[in-house]
Amino acid sequence: MKLADMMEYIGISFTADRFKTLMSSLGIIIGVMAIVVMLSVGEGLYSGVFSQFSQLNLDVIHVIPGTFGAGEHGPPSFRSTEEPAKFTDRDVEAIESISGVKKAAPRTSNLAVIQFRDKNASSSLTAISPKKEDYLRNKVGVGRFLSDSDDKVIVIGNGISEDIFRMKVSPGNRIRLYNKDKYIDFKVVGVLKEEKESTFISDNPNTAMYVTHRAMKDFLGEDNYYYDIIEVTAKDPTEIETVVDRIEEGLKRYHKNEAFSAITSRSMLSSLESILTMIKYALGGIGAISLVVGGIGISNVMMLTVKDRIREIGVMKALGATTRDIRNQYILEAGVLGLVSSVLGIILGSIASMGIGSLGGLPSLVTLQSIIVGLLFGILTTSIAGVYPANKAAKLDPIEALRTE
Repeated sequence: MKLADMMEYIGISFTADRFKTLMSSLGIIIGVMAIVVMLSVGEGLYSGVFSQFSQLNLDVIHVIPGTFGAGEHGPPSFRSTEEPAKFTDRDVEAIESISGVKKAAPRTSNLAVIQFRDKNASSSLTAISPKKEDYLRNKVGVGRFLSDSDDKVIVIGNGISEDIFRMKVSPGNRIRLYNKDKYIDFKVVGVLKEEKESTFISDNPNTAMYVTHRAMKDFLGEDNYYYDIIEVTAKDPTEIETVVDRIEEGLKRYHKNEAFSAITSRSMLSSLESILTMIKYALGGIGAISLVVGGIGISNVMMLTVKDRIREIGVMKALGATTRDIRNQYILEAGVLGLVSSVLGIILGSIASMGIGSLGGLPSLVTLQSIIVGLLFGILTTSIAGVYPANKAAKLDPIEALRTE
């Protein structure tokens, strides 16, 4: 039997009972649609997160207390049997003396309750070394930036100035910061420019506040003052891993039995990449399950089709159609049904992905990979589902088939 004759026969069978054709293809359409949507949302999430993290400076190393494992094949881990290291000026000086280090900027953060006039709010307070914070210095929109000699003065984010209180907080105003049962009045000397919030980073840069380490020490009221993190800038980003090794080796002299980690953006990205890849393919697997269910439905429909066409199969065999012709006919019919259903599923899945992205504020990216995976899964599922019905039809005895009413 020629391929053209088979295709003509398939077209006649599809149009003869359009409702049955629609119902048999519906499961495949929904399955392929689910695969495309899941993979597209997963891919969009993957690319969206990486676009955010790619903005991080690749020449920056974060030295933190405790153990942070950011391996290539697993999620980050903070577990350690050792006590976290306590960083002081000695550690900052040691890092800055290391070859390949441009600067080391220590930071300490704490949550503070803010009072302005009769209103209260809360936000993060970060202590910095002003002369080492060029990025923040360039973000000042109104007023001035901090200087190393400043004590009870503060620079606030645009959100603190404009949004938290009913009235605008401007340079020259005083705000009161509470830490437990203590409070200190700070004079606002600068307001930072508004920054775009990141979708994947929970901290809002517009509600941050900055003071000097001297002011933070007074605010915390602790005799022993330690840094939470030391941001190290390497002179050459291409040699950053070498600088990391030097930092770890240098700090071990002061923290032999204490845990600390030197983390780069690359190490965080490699760990994040493995997690997002697992999420992406897990979402695709969920869609594939619905596609398998659709394949089972097609197998059932094809079995009913064989029963309905027993006499028709007998006539075809009587006219010279071989067992192979009958088998190929039904497998091809299932494959064509899968192809048409997959194309419809891909179109609907692409529309749904864009709808989810626009309505839910989630990134969605319809890639060639998701289209190919959806198409192959749809065709293979229906073709495999049609094998058993095709074999059953091919093995029918022509004489018995012609006797069927």
